[in-house]
Amino acid sequence: MELQQLRYAASHHNEMEVRVVRNTLSHIYQIECETGSGNRQKLSRRGKPCLFRSIDEAIDQLLVAGISYAWIVRQNEEDGSDSSRRLVQLGNLPELAIAI
Repeated sequence: MELQQLRYAASHHNEMEVRVVRNTLSHIYQIECETGSGNRQKLSRRGKPCLFRSIDEAIDQLLVAGISYAWIVRQNEEDGSDSSRRLVQLGNLPELAIAI
């Protein structure tokens, strides 16, 4: 699923679940969408999977697509099951205070 397809799907399918997924053994994040019927697709760019080095990079892409809520998910490497899930509202994250 390309970014423009994600933007369209998010505005037309309220039952779609958007997730930022990280495997337990990896430090790479992916964006995955699941429809109410159970169909899963990962965000891609020109046919290749979009991989993000940080959760902030992934969330920035979701904000560009107009997504306001997403599940942050950690998956087990062995069976792909979710080991933890947390629903977050995007765009209202507090800014980090930097001590000088």
